[in-house]
Amino acid sequence: MLTFVPGPKPRLQHSLEESVVLALFDLANHLQRRGEKLAVAAGLTTQQWLVLLQIADDPNFPTSARRPNEPLMASDIARIRGVSRATISAVVNALKVRGLIRERTDPDDRRRRYLEVTPAGVAAIDSIEPARRAANRRLLADLGQSDRKRLVGYLQQCLAVLSEVHEDEQLVAAQERLRKRKQR
Repeated sequence: MLTFVPGPKPRLQHSLEESVVLALFDLANHLQRRGEKLAVAAGLTTQQWLVLLQIADDPNFPTSARRPNEPLMASDIARIRGVSRATISAVVNALKVRGLIRERTDPDDRRRRYLEVTPAGVAAIDSIEPARRAANRRLLADLGQSDRKRLVGYLQQCLAVLSEVHEDEQLVAAQERLRKRKQR
C-alpha cells in the first residue's frame, strides 16, 4: 500500500490581487474554449477569428489605439494584442492562404504592408456574429449597463499597465542586444 507523505509547502497567503489575477486566468481559459467553439463554425481558430475581427476594424476592441478605417499592419496587431510578431505572422499567413484577408502595399513605402478583409473574410465573420452576440449576452446577463462599462474600464486599466510593462521589456531587450553587438 502506498502512503502519501506531504512534502514542503510554499508559503502562500490569501491576497485579493492574486485572487483577481487567477480569476482572470481562469476566465481567459474559459473564453478561449468558448471562442474555439464559435470560431470552428467558420473553420477558424480563436486567434484567427480575433485577428480577422481586428483587421475588420471591430469597434469593440478596447485596446484598439487606431482610428476607424486606419490601415493596419501585422506588427500593429502584435503590439496591440501583446503577442510576438511571429505569432501574428503565422495567423496572418493562415488567413491569407484561406483568402480571408489580403495585403496591400503602401505606395509611399513598399516595405509597409497593410491588411484588409476580403469578401470571404466578411462572410466568415458574419457567420459567427449571431452566436457571438448571444454568447456574450448570456455571459453578461447579470450585469447592468453601468457595471459593464465599469468592467470594461477596469480591464482597460489592467491592459494599459501590461502594455507599459511589455514595452519596457522590449526596450530592455533591445538595449541588451545593442550592448552585445558592441561587445563583439
